Amino acid sequence: MEKEIIENYSFNPLDYDESGRRKDDGKTLRDVVKDFEHDFHNRHSTEYALNLYANSRTMNLLAKSNGAEPFMIYGMDLCHGTVFNPKDDPDFNFQVDSFSEFTTVYGIDSAFMTDFNENGYPVFDDNSEVYPLTLLIDEKMRDGEIRLTTPTTDDDDEEPETIINDVPQKEYV
Repeated sequence: MEKEIIENYSFNPLDYDESGRRKDDGKTLRDVVKDFEHDFHNRHSTEYALNLYANSRTMNLLAKSNGAEPFMIYGMDLCHGTVFNPKDDPDFNFQVDSFSEFTTVYGIDSAFMTDFNENGYPVFDDNSEVYPLTLLIDEKMRDGEIRLTTPTTDDDDEEPETIINDVPQKEYV
């Protein structure tokens, strides 16, 4: 069974203005999330965060900090509780989107995406393990709470497979 590496982060939403900038220094919430991503990678040096969970109010502040248009809604609704189902959740959300007047933003560039094209869009490196952050709405989370995760295939319950190359042959005389 697939497990996740999880790190929880928090910030005070009251420290931010209506455009998603911190009042005391002007730093955007998006830049704060990039700091969280770097912390995640420093704690788990072989991993990069792939999923960002937050409630809709925090996602709204993140959208404002990115300068998103008013018709854009950040984050995919979870249809199986508080855990992302990579098969069902996108399908469900795509169906809902077809009836919505809003456009859902499903992901944003990773802090580790450093190459951009002439239009300012991140360039994907196929040889890298860096992918955009999938934005996931978990309404059970508090305002100012962000959870970064990445799936891992490590399973502590499984025993390593034992391979025996040379089995001695016994002969009875």
